[in-house]
Amino acid sequence: MKKIVFLVSAAVMAVALVGCGSDETAVGKSETHAYKMPNGKTIEIPNNPKKIVVTEYMGSLSALGVKPIGATSFVLENPYLDAYKKGVEDIGDPASVEKVAELQPDLIIVSGEDQFNQMKKIAPTILIPYNTYKSVQDELTAIADIVGKEEEAKDWLADFDKKAAKARGKIKGVVAPNATVGLYEGDDKNFYVFGDNWGRGGQVLYNALQLKAPKKIQDEVIDGDGYKQISLEVLPDFAADYMFVTRFKHGDTRNGALDGIEASSIWKDLPAYKANHIFTMDFDEMYNYDPIAVEGQMDLIVSKIVDSNK
Repeated sequence: MKKIVFLVSAAVMAVALVGCGSDETAVGKSETHAYKMPNGKTIEIPNNPKKIVVTEYMGSLSALGVKPIGATSFVLENPYLDAYKKGVEDIGDPASVEKVAELQPDLIIVSGEDQFNQMKKIAPTILIPYNTYKSVQDELTAIADIVGKEEEAKDWLADFDKKAAKARGKIKGVVAPNATVGLYEGDDKNFYVFGDNWGRGGQVLYNALQLKAPKKIQDEVIDGDGYKQISLEVLPDFAADYMFVTRFKHGDTRNGALDGIEASSIWKDLPAYKANHIFTMDFDEMYNYDPIAVEGQMDLIVSKIVDSNK
């Protein structure tokens, strides 16, 4: 009888020890980790977020194979993300705090301080201000780190590098080695020059295609604030051999947005105009700067350049 009691007691103790071990393992395995935001502040975020809401950066998530559960109206208007939008809830623009709360996200990624202060009460929220990253490579790598998709980022960027090399090959015999390119936008009242990291195709021209800006644009725009408002009178100082121009939107149309400038003698005296190297680009197609958009813009820009030489 004593032997039986001993064996039963031993079995009970073994089960109890296994149970304790399991509890310790469960407790010891954290489901979150510390993440340092670009502003230096550290927050706890999920290791593998499943329900992400974004006010920006959906393009990077899409490139990584991650579908957010919600995004702003503005992001969902990005034509390059049409294939990725199904099932993504529109949270408005500006984002509705109530709508985001209804979605019960486990992670929120925003680009504005005001959005951060509102959303952090709902779920762990990461603040990544616009223009934080200086290239699609930096942005995609950073977003991949947040969602645990580092290998997917490496694969996508390797493919992007191959496409960029192929694109450079297409324009090699068209664009002279010392030729310059520039990005411009405006209407008859306001005119801007843009740099390499403010949308409008800058990542394509200066990053993927590795083309050069005129010294004036390099010094005062790319090495400056990223964009610069100029008058028509000084436009020749910022002119490039190849000029890509988008029009400001007026209501639902951009018709006539640059008619006055394009009719001026200053415009018609530009070397790019005389060489048929001024390209009017669609604003909606050129505004965005995410990896998916940059990949699509590369095809558009290369086609414009190649077709101009026919």
